[in-house]
Amino acid sequence: MCALEMAVLEIQTNGDTRVSEEAIMRARHSLDDPNMREFILSCLTLNPDKRPTANSLLFHRVLFEVHSLKLLAAHCFINNQYLMPENMVEEKIKELDLNMVMAEIRREGRPGAQWRYSEVSFLELDKFLEDVRNGIYPLMNFAVSRPHALPRALSQPPEDPQKAKTPTPEPFDVETRKVVQMQCNMELNEDKTQWHLTLLLILEDKLHRQLSYDLLPTDNSKDLATELVHYGFIHEDDCEKLANFLENAFHKHRSPPL
Repeated sequence: MCALEMAVLEIQTNGDTRVSEEAIMRARHSLDDPNMREFILSCLTLNPDKRPTANSLLFHRVLFEVHSLKLLAAHCFINNQYLMPENMVEEKIKELDLNMVMAEIRREGRPGAQWRYSEVSFLELDKFLEDVRNGIYPLMNFAVSRPHALPRALSQPPEDPQKAKTPTPEPFDVETRKVVQMQCNMELNEDKTQWHLTLLLILEDKLHRQLSYDLLPTDNSKDLATELVHYGFIHEDDCEKLANFLENAFHKHRSPPL
């Protein structure tokens, strides 16, 4: 109904205090755009089981948007930034020859168009990456993908405990930024046999770090938090705070709790 009212600007009620079926019918027939009409009529289907889901509507021709390569690249960069040095962009800029041609459009019978690195505003690029990091430009019309999985050290078979005592692996880069906000979500998988944990951490420089993991029956909050410290996902000082946070989440969702 909101989409219909936005499309026709106003539903004429002829002085009635409520919107009648006749007024809705007139508004529906006034829609000229066939795509818009199909979109709205599918939402007005009386049987709720036959109405499209919100996710399927995102792929409708009325709403579907093809994202720019710049936005896709920015999301790829942000999602994998934990694999790169913190100042990688700044260092790469220093190495660039600003007169180098970045892209070129070749045209028959006339000069081509060239785009050089000198035409890029690196301040605007940093601002754009920061906006993407803060969620201002989300990707729509994409199937939900699993975020980065929590790393887990491989364990040896339980029947031979002596072989399970392997040397401690070399630690990863130590995280120096503190966590200022943490959120988690737990949901059962499709066969209702295992819990899936999604953890969102916001660091003090506003970096968003999203991790996911399929919980095992033997998992506990302290070990998970300790592993995140070891692999450089959180600061050592945040280990106990995260362990308590996860413990509360486990108590809330799982029975019996860990």
